[in-house]
Amino acid sequence: MINRIIFIVSVTLILFCGAFHQSAFSQNLKDTLHLNEVEVKSSFAVKNEGFKRVIIDSTFLIHHLDADLSTILNNYSTIFIKSYGNGKLATVSFRGTSANHTDVEWNGISINSPMLGQMDLTQVPVSQFDAIEILYGASGIAKTSGAFGGVINLVTTPDWENRINVRLSQSLASFYTWNTSANIALGNGSFQTITKFNYTNSLNNFLYIDDQTKQWTRPLYSGYNISGVSEELFYRFLKHNFLTAKVWYSQDFKNLNAIEIETMTDRSLRSLIEWKYIHSKYSLTARSAFIAQYQNYKSDTSINNTHQYYSSVNRLRMIWNPWEKLTIRPGVDINFDRVYSDGYSGPKSRSTIGAFSEFNYNFSKKVGMSLVVREDVIDGKFLPLIPALGFNYNPLNKINLTISANISRNYRYPSLNDLYWKLSGNPELKPEQDYSGEMGLTWNRLSSNEKFFIEAQVSGYYSVMYDLILWKPQISSSLWRPENVNEVLARGIETGLNIRFFLGKWSLLSNNNYHYCRSTYAGSVQDSRYPIGSQVMFIPIHQANSSLTIRWREFFGSWNWSYRSGRYDATEYIMPGYALSDIILGKNFIIKKFILSLQLKINNLFDLDYQSIKNYAEPGRNYAFTLRIQFKK
Repeated sequence: MINRIIFIVSVTLILFCGAFHQSAFSQNLKDTLHLNEVEVKSSFAVKNEGFKRVIIDSTFLIHHLDADLSTILNNYSTIFIKSYGNGKLATVSFRGTSANHTDVEWNGISINSPMLGQMDLTQVPVSQFDAIEILYGASGIAKTSGAFGGVINLVTTPDWENRINVRLSQSLASFYTWNTSANIALGNGSFQTITKFNYTNSLNNFLYIDDQTKQWTRPLYSGYNISGVSEELFYRFLKHNFLTAKVWYSQDFKNLNAIEIETMTDRSLRSLIEWKYIHSKYSLTARSAFIAQYQNYKSDTSINNTHQYYSSVNRLRMIWNPWEKLTIRPGVDINFDRVYSDGYSGPKSRSTIGAFSEFNYNFSKKVGMSLVVREDVIDGKFLPLIPALGFNYNPLNKINLTISANISRNYRYPSLNDLYWKLSGNPELKPEQDYSGEMGLTWNRLSSNEKFFIEAQVSGYYSVMYDLILWKPQISSSLWRPENVNEVLARGIETGLNIRFFLGKWSLLSNNNYHYCRSTYAGSVQDSRYPIGSQVMFIPIHQANSSLTIRWREFFGSWNWSYRSGRYDATEYIMPGYALSDIILGKNFIIKKFILSLQLKINNLFDLDYQSIKNYAEPGRNYAFTLRIQFKK
C-alpha cells in the first residue's frame, strides 16, 4: 500500500506544481542545479601519463542523496558490486579482483578495515561527499600498495565563492524507509565551514521468493539504521597557505539474517587535519588522520563478539616543477594500526612506512611519460620494489585522440585477520603479487560553442596474480585456514561513451559503460570448487550500464540501466544474469534564491526477481519520493 501512496502522491505533486513554473534562471542557480557545461565535463575519463582515472561528480550524485556508494558505482562505473541484500553488506570486485584488492579512501586517507582489508560500501552515504575519484589498476600505486584492482577516493571540497548554501533533503521510500540529509556551507573567500548530516531508517520488510520453499516470504529481521554527521573547516591565509580540518562520525545497525537474529553494530570516527602550501614551482601537503572503529556482532547462537581498531595515518606529499616539461611528486606515508578483537588471542598491531616518487616528463606536446617507484616497510619487513611505467601519445594535431599504456608490479600484504584470527590465522603467509599491463584509446570532441561534448574510450588490461590468499577447510579438523595457494589470471576490455548536449532550455547527459572480464583460476588449489580455467566466483563476464538524463526548463528525467551476466557460486552453479532499470522524474522550482525540488525514483522498474549473491534476496519494484530544498547566495 505504501508503494502506491508514494507513487500517486509523487506524480500528482510533480505535475500539479508544474503549472507554477518560474522562468527566471540566474547563473548562480544554474550552477547549483549542475547545468554548467564546464562543471559536468569533469565527469569523464581522464588519461594521466598512461594511467586511467575517472571522476564522478555532483552532476550524477545530486539525484541519489538517499543512496549509498554502491548505488553510484553500480550505475556509473564498470565496477561490480557484490550485494548481500538491500541495506546489508556490499563490497566491490574491481577488474576481476576481490574486495580486499580495492582501497577505499576518504580525502586521500584509507578507510579500509585493517582486520579484513576491505570496506562495506553501504556505510558510505552519497550525501557525505562531493565527488568520487576512481583510479584504475596501476594508477593507484602513488596512493597505496596492494590495490590490484584500483582505488576509490571520496572527495569533499569547498567552494570559495560560496557565502551561504543550505540544502535539506527528505525521502520517503518503500519498505517504511525514511532518509534525511542536510548540508550547510557558510563562509567567504578566506574561510569555509561545511556541516553535513544523514539519517536513514528502514524496516526493509520486502517480499521475496524463498530459494528453498519457493514461497513468497517476508523477512522477520531485516531492518537497518544508518546515521552520520561531519564537520569540515577550510582556511586560506597568507596567499599560498591552506589549512583544512575534517571530522566524520557514523553509526550503523544492521540485521544480517532475514529469518534469525544476526546483527552488526558499527560506530566509526574519522578525522584529519591538512596543511597545504602552493607556489608557482612547487606545492607541499602534510596530512594527518586518526580513525577509530567499534564493531559488535551478535547472533542467536550466543555469539557476541566485539572488534575495535585505531589507526594513525600520516602522509606527506610534494609536487615540484623544476622546469616546464618535468614534474616530480615524491611522498612519504607513515601508518599505525592497533586492533583489539575477540577473534584474536590478544591485541595486534601493524606499522607501515611507505616512500614513493612519481616522475612525469613531457617529451613534446604529443608524448608524455610517467614513472612511479614505491617501497613499503611493513612491521620491519621490506616489500619488493613496486614500479609502474606509463606513457601517453597524441598522434594527431587537430583531433583529441590519446593512446596510453602502462605496466606495473604490485604487492599486497595479508590482512590482520589472515595472520592472527584465533586458531586459524597463518603468520607464515606471503604477500600477494600482481603483474599487470594496460593499453587504451581516448577520443573526445568539444564543439566551438561548447554546447556539445562527446567522448569515447576503450582500454584493455591483463593481470597475473600469484600467491593469492584463500581460506580453505583443513583435512584434520573443521577449521578453515588461509593459505597462499591461489593463482588468478584477469584480463578484460572496458569501453565508455559519454555525451553532453545543451540546446536552449534543453540539456542531455548520457553515460555508457561496458566491461568484459575473464578472471580465471590459473593454478591448482586442490579444490574442486576452483578448477583451472573457470571464472572466479561471483565475477560476471559481461557488465554494462547506461544512464540518460534529459532536462527541459526545470523539469528533469533520467533512466538508469545496468546488466550483469551469470556468475558462478561455490557449488559451480551459474547464477542467472539480470538487467535492472531505474527511472527518476522530477521538477525544480526556483523562487528567488531558493530551489525546491520534487523527485520520484522507481527502482527495479520491471519488478525483476534477482540476486547478486546466492541466497541473498534483493527487493522488487520499489519507490522513493524526495523533497529537496536549497538556498544559495
